[in-house]
Amino acid sequence: MADAPCVVACAGHACDACATVTASDQLSLTLGPTYTVEVQDRFSPGLTGRGDRDYASPPQSRDDALTLAALLLDAGREPEGDGPWHRALAGGRRTVRLVPAPAERVA
Repeated sequence: MADAPCVVACAGHACDACATVTASDQLSLTLGPTYTVEVQDRFSPGLTGRGDRDYASPPQSRDDALTLAALLLDAGREPEGDGPWHRALAGGRRTVRLVPAPAERVA
C-alpha cells in the first residue's frame, strides 16, 4: 500500500496541474556518496566578447551527475570516470568534472 497512487485534486475543476503521484515519487533520498558537477566555460574575448563562466551543481547521486555531465558535453552516452572532460564551444572550451561532495552532517 506504500506505493498506492494518490490523486492530487484541484479545487473542483480539471486542470493540467492535476497529477497522480505515488508514495515513491513524493520522497527521494540519495544514499551513499554524492557528487557535484563543476563546469568551466572559457572564451577568447577577442573572438566572442563573452566572459568566462563557472557553475557547480547541487550534490546528487553519481548516476544523476554523469547524466548531467553528458548533457553539458552534448555526449551520446555518459562519460567514463570523473573527468575532466572537454568540449569545444564557439570561441572557447567547456570543462566538466565530477567532484565528491562533502558529507552532510545531520543534527
